[in-house]
Amino acid sequence: MKGVRVAVLSLFLAFLATSVSAQTSRHEISIAAGASQFDASGTGTAPLLAIRVSGPIASSWLLGDLGLSYASLDEQFTTVNTRTGVAEGQVQAQWPANRFRPYIGIGGGWLHYFNNDGGRGATAQTASGSLGLRVAASSTLLLRGEMRLRTWNARDSGFHNSAAEFTGGVGFAF
Repeated sequence: MKGVRVAVLSLFLAFLATSVSAQTSRHEISIAAGASQFDASGTGTAPLLAIRVSGPIASSWLLGDLGLSYASLDEQFTTVNTRTGVAEGQVQAQWPANRFRPYIGIGGGWLHYFNNDGGRGATAQTASGSLGLRVAASSTLLLRGEMRLRTWNARDSGFHNSAAEFTGGVGFAF
C-alpha cells in the first residue's frame, strides 16, 4: 500500500511540473542508454534504453521527472530474453547552478513484463531512487549521467526484484 502512495504522489508531482513553472525555468526531454544490473530470476547485466521528460515543479531546484525505459533481461530459467518496460515518475532535488546540476530523486511507477512473466504477474509496482548530473553543454543541449536503483515485487512470491541502472544520455531544453 505504501508503494502505491509513493507511486501516485510521484506521478502527480511529475505531471504538475508541466503546468506549474517559473518563467525562467526550462523543461527537458532526454534519451539515454546504459546497463541494468538486475536481480530478478537470476542475476546479470542487460542493455537499457530510456526517454525522460523533466520540468520544474515550483522552482529551478525541484523537478518532476517522467520516464519510460526498456530492458531485455537474460534470466536463468528462460530460453529467450525477458523484455521489460518501466513507466515511472520521480521528484528530483537539483542544485540550481548554470552549468553543472547534480540531483537526487525518489519516486515510483510500474514495471511490465512483455514476456516471460513466469507467474510473477505481468505488471508490478516499483519504487526508485536516483543520483545524477545534468551538464549544460549549451543553452539547449544537456548531457546527463545517472544511477537509478529500483525495486519491484514478484506477485505471490514475496520475492523482491531489484536493478541498478547506469545511463548516459543527451537532453534538449525547451
